[in-house]
Amino acid sequence: MLALGAAISPIPLTVSILLLSQPDRGRAKALAFAAGQVLALAILCVIFAVVLGKTVGASHPHAKHSSTLDIVLGALLLLLAARKLLTKPKPKKEKKDKKRSLFAEFGFGAGLMAVNVETLVLVVASVKALVGSKTGVGEEALVLLAIVLIVTVSATVPPLITFVIPKKSDEALKWLNEQTTKHQRAIASGFLIFFGVYLIYKGISG
Repeated sequence: MLALGAAISPIPLTVSILLLSQPDRGRAKALAFAAGQVLALAILCVIFAVVLGKTVGASHPHAKHSSTLDIVLGALLLLLAARKLLTKPKPKKEKKDKKRSLFAEFGFGAGLMAVNVETLVLVVASVKALVGSKTGVGEEALVLLAIVLIVTVSATVPPLITFVIPKKSDEALKWLNEQTTKHQRAIASGFLIFFGVYLIYKGISG
């Protein structure tokens, strides 16, 4: 459930759609961007799993501190939601299209994931819930893979749409981008508040 909340990130979706609209290897660039997002998150998930497994894992003597971490993460999500609601969106400046290589788009995707605090807080909460359960290494690896795939849908789905419905992809992506841009503050803030309250409640009741 937490991974679904982390997947609601309008920035990767917007970037992916903009890349697809480029006449010069747009689809390839969007796929490179998505690959960067997936790889960066996969590496971060492994790091989070190792660190959290050694600090608040089910077999660790200090696993009781897991509830405190839930409260901290929940409070952080509420702060991020408040900042998003109270900060007025800056007017978009027209930018000239810069031609970047596939490797540059890959690096951009990885870097964007690494600094996406809102998404990463929810990913940490998801991984913490995983390492707090008594699962085997194989099952844990599969769940981590599922988290990565779910969280990165905003970057991976747009280029996949061009393969599934190539004739209507432009229309579908345009509608998706318009709806996301129009309601991004409300959607993102709503998810942050919901999961923030959920984690605080979970930490207090745990």
